[in-house]
Amino acid sequence: MFTSALNPNVVKTALDSVFKQNWEYEKQPGLATAETAAVFKQETADSSDVILEIFKGSSYWGQKAELADVQNSTPRVGNNKTFTVTEYADSIDISKNLFDDNKHGVYEKMVAEFAEMGRITRDKNAFAVYRNAFTTALTADGVALVSDSHTTLSGNTVDNKLTAALSVTSLNDAIVALGEQIGQNGAIRGAQPSVLLVPLKLFKRAKEITESSKMADTANNNMNIYSDTYMLTVYTSPFLGAAAGGSDTAWFLLGRNHSVTRWVRQGITTDMVDYKYQRNNNYIYKASFREVVGAIDYCGVVGSLGTA
Repeated sequence: MFTSALNPNVVKTALDSVFKQNWEYEKQPGLATAETAAVFKQETADSSDVILEIFKGSSYWGQKAELADVQNSTPRVGNNKTFTVTEYADSIDISKNLFDDNKHGVYEKMVAEFAEMGRITRDKNAFAVYRNAFTTALTADGVALVSDSHTTLSGNTVDNKLTAALSVTSLNDAIVALGEQIGQNGAIRGAQPSVLLVPLKLFKRAKEITESSKMADTANNNMNIYSDTYMLTVYTSPFLGAAAGGSDTAWFLLGRNHSVTRWVRQGITTDMVDYKYQRNNNYIYKASFREVVGAIDYCGVVGSLGTA
């Protein structure tokens, strides 16, 4: 008996439905991904290269005497840095027979894992900027994102690197360092802490420090200012720790003014080649995205190796 060929549009719609469910999954509270705006600023890339420059703007305003000229601050542009967009893509073969024989469960598992691995690839690559923050995640001044030797356009040296293990005391030190951090113009920025970013092995400890009703590690019943005043949000990721090539002890305090950014040139896109164009009667299901993650300077970031 002659049967008509499967409609390729119907097949792709079915595959896309499964793909979308597993790409846009429901995340547990506190689990950061490449799309977490507090950890990665979200921007659109207008071309294959994102070129940014360090900028020194106005500094402290001066006092003005009667009839005197108003102080003039001279903005200055410094070193630039280019972030080149990378394409990530993969494909899988899906037998036409799975559709002919109504084996929906088989192809759904194939597509679900395909989508999951694409999402994992996206997140693992995004968190490389934090995994490498003490070594190779270079900012425009030529040193690592977290370093004791940043040089500002005003000629100052900035140290945003700590070494202490995460504790009540070291978190307070990081908050002070962030608040007193100077910008490219040499002025204290007064950055407010927003995010405590930790590997999975420090997540429990971070939550205890920041969200206990009273101050952790003391019997004095003191108020916990980290939850009451600073309102820090704790985020973690499996792509920060040693298993992913990072560190199980390093942690980061981020201000709202940090520059760690994810630039998306092309969001996730799927395509399909019909089985009629393949000798093996398989559909080819493809997906790709294009993006880059980086940071132009140190502002709004304090990191600790967590080894001391």
